[in-house]
Amino acid sequence: MIDLDILYLKKGNRSTTIKLKNNQEILINNTLKEVLNNYCLKDLTTIEGRMKATSQVFNIRKHIPIYLSENLVLIPTKNKKEIDNIYINCYSVIDMIKDEEKTKVIFSDFSELIVNQPIRLLTKYYDNGLKIKKSNEMIF
Repeated sequence: MIDLDILYLKKGNRSTTIKLKNNQEILINNTLKEVLNNYCLKDLTTIEGRMKATSQVFNIRKHIPIYLSENLVLIPTKNKKEIDNIYINCYSVIDMIKDEEKTKVIFSDFSELIVNQPIRLLTKYYDNGLKIKKSNEMIF
């Protein structure tokens, strides 16, 4: 699985669904936190450490984006403890459209996701993810 192919990760009861480009899905029998932490451990870090560092460096206190690789920065759609929270890869987003009190997210493969959040909030979370993306582009 290539990081750039990941569109979003969706939290299940005791599982995680990874949505990939071209309508592919992977179901993993681990919690979202375990999946993210395992991803971080291959770089000898933890999810808590990355979120704390991101919070300090970018002065973000809530809905902290998660930097996992140069092609994978995940932005939360809600509080991380909410059951319907989805982590969207901001590298895969090409547009967001207001849909009443919801937001339609359009991905690079032109698939769509309806998020039960107003566009102003999702845009704010997305902009925070872009801050990380832009700062890494200057480094690399």
